[in-house]
Amino acid sequence: MKKIISSTFILAAMAVAFTGCLKDKGFENHTYGINDPDTQPPAVGFPLATSDKYTVGLDAGSATLQVAENVLFVDIFAGKAPKSDVQVTLTPNDNLRTAYNTANGTSMLAMPAAYYNIPSLTITIPAGQLNATVPINIPTTVPMDPNNSYALGFTISAVTGGYSIPANFKNLLIEFSLKNKYDGFYQITSGTCVDANGIYGGYYPGSLYYDPTDPRYYSLSTQGPVSGLFYDEWFPYANYIVQNLSSGGFANTGIRPILTFDPATDKVASVTNFNNLTQVFTVGANSRFNNSDHSIDLDWTLGRWHVTEHWKYIRAR
Repeated sequence: MKKIISSTFILAAMAVAFTGCLKDKGFENHTYGINDPDTQPPAVGFPLATSDKYTVGLDAGSATLQVAENVLFVDIFAGKAPKSDVQVTLTPNDNLRTAYNTANGTSMLAMPAAYYNIPSLTITIPAGQLNATVPINIPTTVPMDPNNSYALGFTISAVTGGYSIPANFKNLLIEFSLKNKYDGFYQITSGTCVDANGIYGGYYPGSLYYDPTDPRYYSLSTQGPVSGLFYDEWFPYANYIVQNLSSGGFANTGIRPILTFDPATDKVASVTNFNNLTQVFTVGANSRFNNSDHSIDLDWTLGRWHVTEHWKYIRAR
């Protein structure tokens, strides 16, 4: 079983700071001050409702149970814990997904009921406590399409104990995106980039704004069960960037590699250009994903460019 734990516990620790603003002017215009929580009408809400949606990353093609914890998480926004249990009722609300898609031009699919289960849509906040949660269980992601993302929407529809439900804390939209094992943040620590024209070369460590105290990395984002798309997270372009050998300036190659792996061997089976899918790279025999440390060795040639690099895995994306 894999547990996917959100940072909600940090938000829960901040609940008292949120509380003092629920009915003052700052609350109404979505700014927050610091007031005495005991002077405010107590309320219940989703801390994660402060964002338009909350994204949970799932391992793609996995038959192992994955559990999203501290996502369906409710807080009592009050300075004092209740003296008796508080029952918070959640109602599925797919309108949140369709509204988000319409507003943002996205195409999140409704999460089929067969793909998940939730022990209860009633969350009990025990007496003496200020929050509680229920897990979202995903038994398998095998039937899910890695090229799609899925969503669940929930509304707090009722609460006992006389607590109010603030409008901007009552709805929570959860997106589930699928990630294969190659997905993650990487740093290109060493390598070579040869330009047949002799004008440009690579720069290593491979990050334009590299600073050992504040590293900025590339990402490889899931494009399918065994494919990942290169993306420069920090440069203004998402493409592969090279350096002028004489001036030191940087140039955009217009290349965003898509790496496709052979799942049986973890070798790179092919590389294509996201920006021009007709461009097919020549791939060296030693290009591969290394299970031992999650790193990638890459050797590819496209037109005037010949690149050999080592990508160090930094962390999950």
